[in-house]
Amino acid sequence: MRRGRIIGFALLALLTLTAASCDERPFTRDYARSVPNSVIQVGEKRDRTWEYVDRDGESKKLNSCEDVSPWNGAYSCKSPDGAVELSYSSSKRMRNPTLHVGGEQVPLYCTNEGFWGDGLRFCLPAADSAVPPQPVPRRDKS
Repeated sequence: MRRGRIIGFALLALLTLTAASCDERPFTRDYARSVPNSVIQVGEKRDRTWEYVDRDGESKKLNSCEDVSPWNGAYSCKSPDGAVELSYSSSKRMRNPTLHVGGEQVPLYCTNEGFWGDGLRFCLPAADSAVPPQPVPRRDKS
């Protein structure tokens, strides 16, 4: 009986550590709010409502995202004046997020609040120093 308890506590500790490690994020939502060209999902997850941080560090709302391609779930969210656009495709996760500012395309790296949070996403420019190194795709494969 004592051995069973020890095994049970060990499994509980392992599960707790695993759940805690799933919540680690390379950067926080607050950090994303301080970096120009970042985007932050606001409201409810299903709303697809975002804000972006302009070059002066101010948050600006984007219009609600619209599905511009019913075949592959390509979304576009534009600023009210149309000068800034967030685009991404989505099936089960966000793919190829890009912020279009003027004539510039800013690739983004996104994460979310995690297991214990609300699941809302927030993204930094992929070139930011807080973004973990990404694997380089192999070019020798066809």
